[in-house]
Amino acid sequence: MLRTVVPNKLTALAILPALFLGCLLSSSPAVAQDLADIIEQAEKSVVRIEVAGNEGESLGSGFIIDNAGTMITNCHVLAGATSATVHFPNGTRGIVRGTLLIDPDRDIAVAKISVSSAPAISLNTDLPRKGETVTALGSPVGLSFTATNGIVSAIRPAAEMARDLGRSNIKGTWVQVDAAISPGNSGGPLINRNGEVVAMCTLASQGVAQNLNFGISAKDIRDSIGKASNASLQALRDGIAKVRMESSSSGGGGGPGSGGGSGVGAKSIPSSAITAYIEEGQASYSELVRGLRMESARLSADLKGMRKGTPRLPPNVQSRDTSAVKVAVPGQRDPKWFFSSQSVKDEAVRVQQQRIKNYTRLKTALRSNEDANSMFELLWNYGPPLDVRKNKSVGFITDLFVIRAFNEHEALASYDGKPYLLWLDSTAGISGGEILSGPTFVAGTVSIMTRDGLPTAVTVLQEVTEDQLRSAVEAKIAPATGFRTWQDSSGNYKVEAKLLGQDTQKVVLQKKDGSIVNVPKSKLSTGDQTYLKSLQP
Repeated sequence: MLRTVVPNKLTALAILPALFLGCLLSSSPAVAQDLADIIEQAEKSVVRIEVAGNEGESLGSGFIIDNAGTMITNCHVLAGATSATVHFPNGTRGIVRGTLLIDPDRDIAVAKISVSSAPAISLNTDLPRKGETVTALGSPVGLSFTATNGIVSAIRPAAEMARDLGRSNIKGTWVQVDAAISPGNSGGPLINRNGEVVAMCTLASQGVAQNLNFGISAKDIRDSIGKASNASLQALRDGIAKVRMESSSSGGGGGPGSGGGSGVGAKSIPSSAITAYIEEGQASYSELVRGLRMESARLSADLKGMRKGTPRLPPNVQSRDTSAVKVAVPGQRDPKWFFSSQSVKDEAVRVQQQRIKNYTRLKTALRSNEDANSMFELLWNYGPPLDVRKNKSVGFITDLFVIRAFNEHEALASYDGKPYLLWLDSTAGISGGEILSGPTFVAGTVSIMTRDGLPTAVTVLQEVTEDQLRSAVEAKIAPATGFRTWQDSSGNYKVEAKLLGQDTQKVVLQKKDGSIVNVPKSKLSTGDQTYLKSLQP
């Protein structure tokens, strides 16, 4: 799998998110200046909400409606939350202190935040007209403070929504728009050309429908604000943490019950793609081994720099998502390393030493391109490079910078200064600022919207798991040699042996010393069991 090779966020790319997102979201000269001004002013009242709760972490949006820190967002954004943090475009941060009103049927939550200095955004008093231009503001798939443009397609009463969408408990008046609404937009405002909120982004495209998106109307939001005016503040843990929203069928829209992901899901990696990766590795075996030695030398040079590094970050890169940076200094040959603390520096040095030790082991352990174990170790740690432009292919990627993981499988990442969506078997332990490397599958693209309202295709990358690669290598190479590495389910015991036979309960193996062993299939690793199934007709 893609593995964290610098778990304490060591990277020269630590400042890249701001750089590439700024480029990605920059305004186009073709956009009318008055709309750009409206968006710029309205965004000052918009927040990105990072939620920690009973079902992990998620992401949403919200907006401020007075100078007392009153925030409006979707109920489903905060549902299950035990804590939540808000981030403004200017870098200001605060916490969600609690809620004044929770209305699951309209998907509205009125909350209080710890920041009271943010400008308020106005709510429109009337329902918008069909055909009126609207702009959605929010943080789709983790891309903070993005704007998408569209028109009002229809005004839908609750009865019609309940009938057509199967949402029996839904209430209120809903504004249907064709402006793109993606995971993370939920809770953000839909504004008109006067910069007034006409609705709140809530539900996105249903099933195969395209640009069929909905927001709860400003009229309903006003009613909720009125009901909350005399309410007492309720802590998240005592109230909304216990709320469970009705499941939504909103495929990728961050509707109720959404964890803020892109809805991409794992793709089936074609065996032909992994086989092509193996064959390329065999053909370039000598070059890869030389590259491995060069990489080991680079790691050793970085280790020297880390040891000399300063346990204090420069002021211009200090943030909670950055623990270390590598800075190239003009006129000097060697870059400088900076760490957020001495403990982070010590851990970074330890991890780098482990990487060097592993590469040193590989340089002596690799035997030939006809040895299955050698090819697996090489391709798992340093294989033919990934071509991100070649769809449905597998290659090795290095220095993949994680910006943030926003659900249990998906993360926003940067490679060579460009954004990617990364699908992992698990994002447990992954956080913003980490560098990953490993064999990776180009799974396709998804579309996001830039600030100027234009769609942008973002490539989706998916990890190749250890079992997938090991089984493919051994299925291709082991028959030629007869021997492969077998291991038990705990991973503590390994043996090189030849498969003599198998039945439903056990395998018969012959070790290199000629001895015969019978091993129950139930005690073999998942990779071994997958390999055995691949041999069955």
